[in-house]
Amino acid sequence: MSGSASDQPAGARVAVVLGTGLIGTSVGLALGGAGWTVHLADPDVRALSQAAELGAGSLDEPDADVVDVVVVCAPPDATPAAVAGALERFPRAAVTDVASLKASIVDALAGHVARDRFVGGHPLAGRETSGPGGARSDLFEGRSWVLTPMGVEDAEALAAVRSAVGEIGAFIVEMKPREHDEAVAVVSHVPQVMASLTAARLVDLEATSLALAGQGLRDVTRIAASDPWLWSQIIGGNADAVVEILDEVADDLADLRRALTGEQALRSQSVRDLVTRGNAGRSRIPGKHGAAAQRYAFVAVVIPDEPGGLARLFDVVGTLGVNIEDLALEHSPGQPVGLATLAVQPAAAPGLMDDLSAAGWVVHR
Repeated sequence: MSGSASDQPAGARVAVVLGTGLIGTSVGLALGGAGWTVHLADPDVRALSQAAELGAGSLDEPDADVVDVVVVCAPPDATPAAVAGALERFPRAAVTDVASLKASIVDALAGHVARDRFVGGHPLAGRETSGPGGARSDLFEGRSWVLTPMGVEDAEALAAVRSAVGEIGAFIVEMKPREHDEAVAVVSHVPQVMASLTAARLVDLEATSLALAGQGLRDVTRIAASDPWLWSQIIGGNADAVVEILDEVADDLADLRRALTGEQALRSQSVRDLVTRGNAGRSRIPGKHGAAAQRYAFVAVVIPDEPGGLARLFDVVGTLGVNIEDLALEHSPGQPVGLATLAVQPAAAPGLMDDLSAAGWVVHR
């Protein structure tokens, strides 16, 4: 995007995105796609330039009086000061943020004269990559975006933030700031810790052992590739809530360890109990569109590890009229093939396996 503030179409909604990392650049791309005029700012000139080149917004200085919404996409430690600055710089704009911690920001802004134009926010979306190069305009489609109004917000500011978030495809969830922080400790922060702890066990593992890694290890450690600097701020800033959950995990691990050093019957029962509890917890994670989680059947298909191999499989499955609910890919070490595991509705699985086999695909039944 380019042009000056005077070039803005009459009646255009104007947003400023402060911070052009993965989330900020994705916000700019999404708002621009929804018809907003977007302006970008970031002290990191390289990231700012890359975000603009990707089409996330303009580098021109906006007229402060025409800005409708400011989205602060700064690291958690820098967010309170950035929000305070935005409230002062843009006198009529609603200001929101994307930090994964909310209570500390609300506390820091408690005495600010323009506090009523701030609406805390946190998109539950991201990738294991960082920086503007990983940004996507559809990053927030169908994902939860938490807003944490405290009841003191200006009605127009709250409506403006709700509109911006809704227009980029996110599903709005409203929570109190401390309730949010306690929730993300369980569903986001501790999972990051557990993934990193598991991946850390691989550092000194022999290459021959690593060659045995399957999809389970990849699933568990995917987010272990996250930004260490950012996560040090996130987990450190939510330490009390994280420690409470880690204490519970530590108790479970201690119980399991004691059982595994006992009699065989106790070992087996302890493991069964743990996995059963995990089954129960896993089943509570919402499924598609926020509905109750569903059970799927899994069809494993061998595909050539070459350009177009997966696309050909998708074409065949689509022609057969079967919807792929989820997908996992696993590459065979040293082999020119991979395994695509398709999650489908249980009723569709038998016919799909027969039809794929008849079409020449190798299917693991």
